[in-house]
Amino acid sequence: MIQATLVIHCDSEWLIAGGNSTLGTADMAPMRDAEGLPFVPGRTIRGLLREAMAIVDDALAGDRGEVQTEQTERLFGTRKQDGGAGESRDGTVRIGDALLPQEVADALDCATGGDPRDLVLSIRRTALDGTSRAAKKGSLREMEVVMAGLQLAADIQCETEGDLRWLAFAAGLVRSFGHSRSRGLGRCRLEIRHRGATLNPRSIKACMEGGAR
Repeated sequence: MIQATLVIHCDSEWLIAGGNSTLGTADMAPMRDAEGLPFVPGRTIRGLLREAMAIVDDALAGDRGEVQTEQTERLFGTRKQDGGAGESRDGTVRIGDALLPQEVADALDCATGGDPRDLVLSIRRTALDGTSRAAKKGSLREMEVVMAGLQLAADIQCETEGDLRWLAFAAGLVRSFGHSRSRGLGRCRLEIRHRGATLNPRSIKACMEGGAR
C-alpha cells in the first residue's frame, strides 16, 4: 500500500457538528477528539473526495452522455441503494481522521495551561421575515465554529502511485467542507503529500499518462 498524508488548509471558520457546546449556549458545536480538540472525520474527507472524483468521471465521459463511474467505484467502492439490487463493495482507499498537529495539541493541553476553547468562537444567525425584514421570533441560532487558519492532516492509503495522483487531482477540486458551506463556512484547500513533496497533477491528461505536470 502507498502511504501519504492529506492536508486540509482551513481558509475560513468551519464546523463539523456533533459535539457538546464548550461555551454553554450554542445549538451546534464541533466534533472533538479524545483530547477535546476539533477534527474532521475520515468519512467526511472520503465523501468529499468521492464527490470530486465523480466529477472527474463525468468529465471523462465527455459528451457521449454515458454514466462514468470507473475511477470513483474503484477507489471508493460501491454503495447499495435502498431497495436496489447488488451488494456494496469497499474501495481501495483508506482515509483516517484529520487531526491538528501535535504541537498545537500540546499547546492547548489543559495540563500545561492551555485551553481548547481558544480555537472556538461563537456566531449567531437569525431568519428575517420576507415582508417586514424583521427577525423572525424564535429563529435566533447560535453555533460554535473553529477558527480559520488551521491545518489538519489525515493518513491516507491507496494501492498505487497512479491512484494517489488521481486522489491528488480530486483533492484539488474540493473548495469547502462541513456545515453552512453555502454561507461561507468551511472554505478550504486540500493537498496530498507523499515522500516529503506535494503532489500537483494539473490536468486529467497528466493523471491518465501517469505523471504530474
